[in-house]
Amino acid sequence: MLSPKAKAAADKIKSFSEDDVQSLAETIKYEVEHVYGQLAKKARVAEARIKQFTDMATDELSTASKRAVSAVDDHPLSSTAVALAVGVVLGFILTHRSERAY
Repeated sequence: MLSPKAKAAADKIKSFSEDDVQSLAETIKYEVEHVYGQLAKKARVAEARIKQFTDMATDELSTASKRAVSAVDDHPLSSTAVALAVGVVLGFILTHRSERAY
């Protein structure tokens, strides 16, 4: 069932001439193309921002990785001790956390 507004619009369209229908079709086509163009433009901007963020994150991760490798190379014993301590603490936390869940 059509709403009263839809029925009124359908009745009005019946009275349109062929030129009116053609003009309306061209107007609708123009508006759709305009909206599509705006959406495509916004998508390109978003894509560029995502690429910029990804490139920046990749660079920062690479820098952090190089620093970590350098720190381990420069101080192998203390790096091993820190890694062992972190492992023990994480193991303790995870073990006690899972015991509380039951």
